[in-house]
Amino acid sequence: MKLLKGVLLSNIGTPASYQPKDVAVYLREFLMDEEILPIPFLFRYLLVHVGIVPRRADASAAKYKAIWTSQGSPLMVNSLLQKENLQKALGNEYVVELGMRYGQPSLQQALQKFKELDVEEVYFLPLYPQYCRATTESSFKKVDELIKQHQYFFRLQKVLPFWDQKEFIHAVAEETQKNLQGKKLDYYLMTYHGLPESQNRKMDPENAYREQCIKNSALLAEALGLSKEQWGFSFQSRVGVETWIKPYTSDELKALPGRGVKSLAVLCPSFVSDCLETLEEIGLEGEETFKQAGGESYHLVPCLNGRVDYLTQLIEKMPSKC
Repeated sequence: MKLLKGVLLSNIGTPASYQPKDVAVYLREFLMDEEILPIPFLFRYLLVHVGIVPRRADASAAKYKAIWTSQGSPLMVNSLLQKENLQKALGNEYVVELGMRYGQPSLQQALQKFKELDVEEVYFLPLYPQYCRATTESSFKKVDELIKQHQYFFRLQKVLPFWDQKEFIHAVAEETQKNLQGKKLDYYLMTYHGLPESQNRKMDPENAYREQCIKNSALLAEALGLSKEQWGFSFQSRVGVETWIKPYTSDELKALPGRGVKSLAVLCPSFVSDCLETLEEIGLEGEETFKQAGGESYHLVPCLNGRVDYLTQLIEKMPSKC
C-alpha cells in the first residue's frame, strides 16, 4: 500500500466564540508564548493574567463580534476552506489537517490524526508569508516539542516562508486585479502585521522582517504594474509603549488624503486568510480613519482565503524523503 503524505496547515488561531470568557482563554494562551512576550515566565504570567487579559478581554470580544459570521470566526471558516480545497487539489496521496498555533483545532490533534493514519512524512506549512520568531519560528518550535514529547516518528519537512515565491505573488496580484476591476484608484497601500523594533533588529539586516515586507511590496507592485508613486507600505497592530517598525498604518491612513489620495486600495500581504486584523482593524477602523481624514473611496482587497494553487505548488516543490 502506498504511504500517505501529511500536510499540516497552521495559522495563529482564534477564540471559540466572541464571548469575553472565550476571548480571554485565547488571549492567555497566545500571550503566554515566550516568543510573543519574551520576558521571564513569572513576569509574563503576572502581566498576562493580572494586567493584560482582564483589561483587554471585553474590548477584544467586541471587535471579534463585529466581524463574526453565521459560520463562526472568519479565520476559522477560511482556514477550513483552505484545508478542504488543498485536499481536493493534492488528491488521495495526501491527507491535509489543520492545527492552530493557539486554540482549537490544536497542532497536537492534527499530529495525532497523522499517527492514526500511519502517515510517515509530514509537510508542515505555517501560513505566514514572511518569517519572524513570533509566528513562523514559534510554530516550528511547538511542533518540534510535540513530536519529541509524544514520540511521533514522522519525517517532518518544514515549508519555509513564501513571500517571494512567484506563485504567491501571482495569486495575490491576480486576486487584487479581479477585486479592483473597474475602480479608479489613486494609490495602493500594502499593510503588514507589525513587529517591535527590538525584535526586528535581532534578525539578519538583509532579511529582517521589515526588509521582507518591503521586498514583498515591491514584487507585488511590479506584478500589478504600479509606478513608484502609486504604492506604499505600512505596519499595523502595534500594542504597548514599545516602538514598533514604521511607518504605522494608522498614520499613513490619516496622511494620505492630505497628499491627494482620495481613492485608496488596501492590501494585507502578511495574511492569507481574512481575520480580525484585516476585517476589523483595517476594514472597519481603517476605513473610518481614512475617511475622517478626507478620503472618499476605500477598497479593502480580500485575502487569498480559499485559493490554494500557490500552496499546492509549495508542497509539490518539496523533495520527498520517503
